[in-house]
Amino acid sequence: MPVGGVCALADALASAGRAGLALGDVLAAQAASARHERRQQIRERAARAGPKMQLVVALVLVPSVLLTLGAVLAAELTSTGIGFAY
Repeated sequence: MPVGGVCALADALASAGRAGLALGDVLAAQAASARHERRQQIRERAARAGPKMQLVVALVLVPSVLLTLGAVLAAELTSTGIGFAY
């Protein structure tokens, strides 16, 4: 949430001014916090993507492989063959 980040930055700058802290240290801490929050968001999105990918594999890829194997088996059983004769 960008507004929260701006408010936190304004608060940190104000408290740094009141306490006489170095501005670079305050900004470095803010940047580290923002990077940590962003990494957490990315991890959460990646965790939600896993089940979606599994659904695609289960509903699309597995049936297509089974249909291909079924077509090869049917071709062999009907003796039209596709070059696997002994």
